Amino acid sequence: MIVKETSFEAWREVLSMIRKDGVDFTDENNRTCREIFNVLIRLRDPAKDIKKPISILNEFKSWKYPSNEEITEVMLSRKLAPEYSYSYGPRMFNFQGKIDQINDFVIPLLKESPSSRRATVVLWDPPNDSNMFKRDTPSLIMIDFKLRKNRLNMTAVIRSNDLFFGWPANIYQLFVLQEFVAKKIGCEIGILDTFSISAHIFMDQFEYIDMILKKK
Repeated sequence: MIVKETSFEAWREVLSMIRKDGVDFTDENNRTCREIFNVLIRLRDPAKDIKKPISILNEFKSWKYPSNEEITEVMLSRKLAPEYSYSYGPRMFNFQGKIDQINDFVIPLLKESPSSRRATVVLWDPPNDSNMFKRDTPSLIMIDFKLRKNRLNMTAVIRSNDLFFGWPANIYQLFVLQEFVAKKIGCEIGILDTFSISAHIFMDQFEYIDMILKKK
């Protein structure tokens, strides 16, 4: 378990841990990965520097990373953008075209019963995703909300998580959702956890990862 105040501290710590202690394997795309199972990262003050890892990735100028606005849109829009085969917003705000899991369940539940342990949303859609021939499926599969002492705490379960390139966007979009729900409820933001079942980095990114590990 990694517990840090900010996203950059946590990001650097988990990259160092996987770099040092992970186990190598070749994935389905023939890329060499270094992996640790079941890594919990906790941010105690997610608002403090939530955009910093994305800013650092953009400093490398070796790729075009999605803008913060695009990342927010993917998380909060109920409509699927045409360039995506799936996105998280429609799966939360219009799941199977039947339910808004956030506005019609999580928010009213926590307003009515602040101590509830049932404020959970799912993003894995078995009729669409449980197909052995389908490769493009959500990595973020579940989000849970706990309201304690007027602070909204959030935990996300990520089945497969590229901690170098993917987690900076993941943690930002999760914070955007946490902030959205907290404002609707009228509470403060609490801790933000990600639980990565496969926490991995790719060997072809080690050069960049090592540069991040040297940053203060």
